[in-house]
Amino acid sequence: MDIVTGVISIEYSHFYISEDIETALEGLDQTPDFRTDEPVIVTPGQLTIVSRVKAHDAWVTLMLTEAEPVEQSEQWQLLGKWPYLPISGGRMSMSGPTTGPAAPAAGWLTGGQGYAPALQLDPATIYTVHVYAKGRQDSRARHEAAMAREEWGLHEGFEDYVAAFVPNGQQVRPWHAG
Repeated sequence: MDIVTGVISIEYSHFYISEDIETALEGLDQTPDFRTDEPVIVTPGQLTIVSRVKAHDAWVTLMLTEAEPVEQSEQWQLLGKWPYLPISGGRMSMSGPTTGPAAPAAGWLTGGQGYAPALQLDPATIYTVHVYAKGRQDSRARHEAAMAREEWGLHEGFEDYVAAFVPNGQQVRPWHAG
């Protein structure tokens, strides 16, 4: 099992888990359609996670696992399962819409310098991605209560996320066909 963790700055109530797009695919439209109530919006090469809080920092874990995750404690809520087909090299990273790449989780790098590591998926594999959230049920109310108490410096601890990628077959690419 491969696991990477980072701290993402959520802005405009969302953040991205996306592939590093190779030059040949740069024109690909990854724009999510926010006219939905879905907590996760899947577009080619990208998952857009919709938070219940407009702006805050969240711990995000990406994992590659061979088996479907076991039932989580009641603190963790399954937001859903979606098929995910890598469209480029399969290198998945986390980023905010205006803040860029995720910061490394505390202790990952001395002094917290640089960016959180990426998770490498096999580009020839089809995955089922399971997205979980913790704290989401009442995150908006907790955030509003913190703001009412004038805790303006409090920007974390409202939600955490896990995206688990589980192999679910091989994809056949036309340019690889004999």
